[in-house]
Amino acid sequence: EIKLWKFHKPVGVITTTKDPLKRKTVFDLIPKNLPRLMPIGRLDRKSEGLLLLTNNGTLSRYFELPKNKIIRVYSVRVKGKVEENQLNVIRRGIKVDRVRYAPIKVKVESYNISSTWLKMELIEGKNREIRKICSYFGWEVSKLIRQRYGKFNLGNLKPGVLKEVKDHPYSDVYL
Repeated sequence: EIKLWKFHKPVGVITTTKDPLKRKTVFDLIPKNLPRLMPIGRLDRKSEGLLLLTNNGTLSRYFELPKNKIIRVYSVRVKGKVEENQLNVIRRGIKVDRVRYAPIKVKVESYNISSTWLKMELIEGKNREIRKICSYFGWEVSKLIRQRYGKFNLGNLKPGVLKEVKDHPYSDVYL
C-alpha cells in the first residue's frame, strides 16, 4: 500500500536521511515507528514548509520529474523592493550562472518599506532555484516557505508536525 505524509519542515533542519556533519534532519523529528520513508523533493536548510514523504520510491520519482508538470508553490520574502520588469524576466525564463530556468509564475503578494512577499509557482524545482534567481537580482531571501506541492497544501500544519494523508489519489495505484 502506497502511503503519503505531509510534514512541515522547520528552518534549520536538512532534508536527508543521514548527515555526516551531524546536523538535525527531518528524520530526527518524525516518529521512529513508521515504515522507511523517503522525501519527495527537498527543501534546503534555510527553507521551511511542505515536504511530502512516502514509502514508495516510484511515487517519489513521479513527483520529482519535471515532465509530470507538478506545480510547487512558494511564498518568498525578499528584502527591499521588486520591480515589475524584473518579474517579467522571471516569467519568461532566465539563465543564471549558465543554468537555464524555465518560466516561473510570479507575483507580488504584499510589500512594505523593507520587504516584498512574492508568490512563485515552479514546475522544475532545480537545486536552490528560487534563491539563485533572487540572488541574481540582488534580492536577499529572508523567508522561503513551500505552501503547496501538486494537490497537497501546507495549510495550518505547524513546523515539525507530520500528518498522514488518508485517501490520497495514489493510495491504491502503483505508478
